[in-house]
Amino acid sequence: MGEREMSIRFSRVATGVLVLAAMALLPGLCWAVYYQLGPSKDEWGLKYEVTVSDADVDKTTVVFTLADEGRLKPFYSIEVVAFSKPNSQGARSYDVKAPIELKPTKDGKRIGQVQIRKNFADHAKIRILTLTVNGQRQKSANYYDIPLQKYLNKSSTTALPLASPPTSKVSR
Repeated sequence: MGEREMSIRFSRVATGVLVLAAMALLPGLCWAVYYQLGPSKDEWGLKYEVTVSDADVDKTTVVFTLADEGRLKPFYSIEVVAFSKPNSQGARSYDVKAPIELKPTKDGKRIGQVQIRKNFADHAKIRILTLTVNGQRQKSANYYDIPLQKYLNKSSTTALPLASPPTSKVSR
């Protein structure tokens, strides 16, 4: 075997090992695992207000006002999600995945809103994703869901009492 043949063979072996290593490592990086936080008698110390109202014939506006992140601070993200019904293999996809960007109000709260199609509102949730629970960094992400269904057909509903209603509106 000549020198040239040896270097070509090594490079094929090295390439094969690198491809196998990448295939073994990538799924661990791509598959996010989130754990749902169970019920809490104080709703994890969260203080928030949710308002759901008609935007037009096809859309609903969801307004989320946050007074206190409670025992889940800091939040990693807040979004409105709705999942499809499971297919024949049990897999589901997102019908809705809309991030809520919170902006500060004059009274120290934060407020954000999104619009979603009305046909998804009955099974949509506000999903709070956090990496911290009770001040402790977690090994994986945790989420807390606030179902929108209990706020539908109500002009203004408060999940936990706030000191005063929001004074500013945020538009997209």
